[in-house]
Amino acid sequence: MKTPDALRPEQADSAETWLLRQQAGFRAGQQQQFNHWLTQGDNAAAFARTTALWQQLGELPESEKLRLRQQVRRELAAPARRPRRLLWPALAVLLLAVLIWPLWRQLAPAEFEQVYATQRGEQRLIALPDGSTLNLDAETRLRVAYWPQHREIWLEQGQAFFQVAHQAQRPLTVRSGTLRVTVLGTEFSVRYIPHSMSGEGVSVAVRSGAVRVGPQAGWRYGWWRLVNRLGIARTDAHLRVLRAGQQSQSDGSGLLTGQSAIAPQAVASWQQARVSFDNTPLPLALAEFARYGSVHYQADPRVAELRITGSFALGRLDSFARALPAVLPVTLKKQGDTTLIVPRSTAEKKS
Repeated sequence: MKTPDALRPEQADSAETWLLRQQAGFRAGQQQQFNHWLTQGDNAAAFARTTALWQQLGELPESEKLRLRQQVRRELAAPARRPRRLLWPALAVLLLAVLIWPLWRQLAPAEFEQVYATQRGEQRLIALPDGSTLNLDAETRLRVAYWPQHREIWLEQGQAFFQVAHQAQRPLTVRSGTLRVTVLGTEFSVRYIPHSMSGEGVSVAVRSGAVRVGPQAGWRYGWWRLVNRLGIARTDAHLRVLRAGQQSQSDGSGLLTGQSAIAPQAVASWQQARVSFDNTPLPLALAEFARYGSVHYQADPRVAELRITGSFALGRLDSFARALPAVLPVTLKKQGDTTLIVPRSTAEKKS
């Protein structure tokens, strides 16, 4: 595929239009039209070049991205009979910034950088130099880095509660799994524990203030913010603003799959040494207790699909287990140092 040295204005205009349509979701018949357009001349190379540029735009400073979005909005709003020839020059002017800005962010030394981690059963309260505080739950690892223009935290695994000091000119971003959470000043929790009761994605809950949840990748985040501002497609599966008393979850690919209400005091209930289950399979409930200490209970495969709902004290696993026969068709059976949770027998059910 030959790459054009310079895109003709009409070719750049067509490539940009098809990119917008593709990201917003093709309508009936548009996919076939797009495929046909790609076969004409060097359109495929032009489209690849345009896509690569858009992918890098997600790393631009907010001021530059805002200028670009305003330009795109004006051009898309123009009558169809008027060629949108100003859009590509605007992108070309920003190309140097696209190339230099990510490199500068990568090479510039951080003012502050630190890694924090907790072990099984350990919780840790951390005060950061900007006045923010982090409360790390058990088996959690994260990295903090501050630059003059922005603050970043990478939650690699576990869950943490964030109390973020307000700095309007230096927002804080939490990156975890396939999501990013952007805030100015608020209190919220983030959980990323794959293969657990929270699934394969990331869970975010807000106690006060507001956060914006979106894709981890910079270009995807910038893209969906642009689409949202232009109003050309629904973005709630990719980008949401959560306020106090709201929570959202993503799947393993980063798509936002749900949003629900949560009592502010219930956010990060582990801080009060409690664990909350919501229709959680019994084996995953036991696995959650295991993050805080030894668990000598084992669920029989025949009861693996049984589910539990409620709030329980983390330090009272025995009380939790003894209560199971009252709410589930199970019984406890001692076997050496382990207690098996097995299906209740027919005779026990009748009695």
